[in-house]
Amino acid sequence: MRNDHLVDLKDALGRVTAAVSTLADFDEATEDESRPGFFVAQPDNDPEPLIARLASEGPLTFVLGAGVSMEAGLPSWSQLVRGLLDAVAPTGLDQNDRIAWLNAASEPGLLSMAGTARALAGDDEAFIELVEQQLYGGAVAEDFEPGPLAREIARWKRDVPEIQLATFNYDDLLERALCDIGIDAYPAEGHDDSEPDGTAVVRHLHGCLTGDPANDALVLTESDYAQWPGGSWQDRFMRRALSGVCVFIGLSFTDQNLLRWVYNSSGTKHIALFTRQSAPRLNRNVRRELEAATRSRLTGANVTTYWADFYAELAQLMHEGRRRRERSRTPTPYPQRAQKRVLQGRRRCLPANHRLLARQLQVQEILASTLDGVRAALGAVGADPDRAVLGLGLWGLDYEHRNVTLWASSDRVHIDPSTVTAVPLRWGSQWVAVEAITQGSVVEWDPRIYASRWRSVRGIPLVWSPPAPSVERERILVGAATLTTTEPYGGSIFAQTEARAPGTRRTIDTVVHDQLVPIWN
Repeated sequence: MRNDHLVDLKDALGRVTAAVSTLADFDEATEDESRPGFFVAQPDNDPEPLIARLASEGPLTFVLGAGVSMEAGLPSWSQLVRGLLDAVAPTGLDQNDRIAWLNAASEPGLLSMAGTARALAGDDEAFIELVEQQLYGGAVAEDFEPGPLAREIARWKRDVPEIQLATFNYDDLLERALCDIGIDAYPAEGHDDSEPDGTAVVRHLHGCLTGDPANDALVLTESDYAQWPGGSWQDRFMRRALSGVCVFIGLSFTDQNLLRWVYNSSGTKHIALFTRQSAPRLNRNVRRELEAATRSRLTGANVTTYWADFYAELAQLMHEGRRRRERSRTPTPYPQRAQKRVLQGRRRCLPANHRLLARQLQVQEILASTLDGVRAALGAVGADPDRAVLGLGLWGLDYEHRNVTLWASSDRVHIDPSTVTAVPLRWGSQWVAVEAITQGSVVEWDPRIYASRWRSVRGIPLVWSPPAPSVERERILVGAATLTTTEPYGGSIFAQTEARAPGTRRTIDTVVHDQLVPIWN
């Protein structure tokens, strides 16, 4: 929500638009030698057939799991349950005995662990409060923003109103993503909840947290599954959904209700979308064999599987299906379109000729002007921006080589092409820009794990879309901006202004994004 005292950042930052447009004077024509970097087709894991199915089949039901919320910073189902058990572990044990207790209490599995946590919490209301605390890490729901995948699913509902939405998640991130694009959204209370025009029903199959622990009911423990009522509205809804095509997103396929519903259906090839970034510790060989086993297992349940490398890649896959659904011809594959756009941006910032220094000084001026606007915004809500040392970096993504490069910075320039070095595009990177790109959403980090004068770094992914008045729907993840300060993480000027004027950081993120993306036009 925008604070009443928040300055109009578009006015504060508007001066940089003209500077960005002058970069077009330096464009040079070069041969397009791009080849796929994202969406690399692998045996049994080719995204193209899934994109084609999303574009053509129906009726569709999107069924969401914890993976959709993990990109916003919430825990997986197993992490949530383990956190619940840890929170109720006996306090009278020493550290070694406490670990032994947790290990023994975990052996029967997640449902038993949740049941133990429920029993030791005291009562239902206390247990719900504990779940909410563990889900949001002691923060509140409003501190978490819907990620790119949730927002892409919301756009599907806007463009294809007949799709149905269901989730196993307890949060309201999908409802908020829908509301952000003008769709009134509310959780379902039953199978037959109607959807008037311009509205969306989000069916929470296992309950949702409303902020009222006394009245919230969640399906989480072994007793909840054991006492599942026959003929429930969830059973009726999923039976109907499975008669069409279900797209399962961010689910581990270990939930007993989900397995019962899927294995009791027949005749339709459903789709399950996973992301490798949600399980980063597996080595390549182990991952390959586990994926093959999962593929074989779910084939028996009429489910086709696909693994994306990154959360952002999964959101892009969903976008590609929606984009193709409204076109009469098959578009150029995404990796080719993306690399062509990326090369255009790189030529502007890092020309491979004598113009490098002149170009770098221009881009540095754009970044410095953007920072002036950020300081003006911070000052408008009562902060003292003169006491803070701020920096802004511009990072470009190379799809062909699967790496990320610092193209320009507000405090330095490249004068020698040999100083331009790339870092790998991979999950779990120490580079905040890389994490922002792989997540597809804003990442805030205290970089104490490596030496840097910047004590707080905020990574903002940059997603290019055709400028107005174009009507073509398109999105390409082209890079990231890093907004930095030398102040410690929790005490930075951004944290202080956010506490004083909620919404400041999000507004700054949005406008920094909107001012830098035109570099790729």
